Amino acid sequence: MKRLANMLGFALAVAAMFAACGAAASLALGSKTLSAGTASVSSCGVSALSSIRTVDNSGNITSVVVSGVPAACAGETLSLTLADSTGGSLGSASGVIPAGGGSMSFTSFGSVSATSLKSYRYAVVGA
Repeated sequence: MKRLANMLGFALAVAAMFAACGAAASLALGSKTLSAGTASVSSCGVSALSSIRTVDNSGNITSVVVSGVPAACAGETLSLTLADSTGGSLGSASGVIPAGGGSMSFTSFGSVSATSLKSYRYAVVGA
């Protein structure tokens, strides 16, 4: 009886292995949508950005000036997100970093209350 159980277990293991190999054999190998490799990734040095906001008489943010944008980032896109106390987005804007870097002004936030703003989030995306 023990030998029959061992043979049945072995047969089930072999059947499972053949099923797995059959499933793998049905995968397409000619796909060009995903690949792996190595590439060097470098930062243009955006660690020292700072922002100053302008507020209107209603208490809403009318513009934000981001300064300290490195010249090495010229041509890339800088995104600025205004965040509340939970990290949620209150509004965002983006623009292409000009040659020479320096400062950038963003004005398209709608009516974001200055009292709701708790932090700024920045992202630089290469061209």
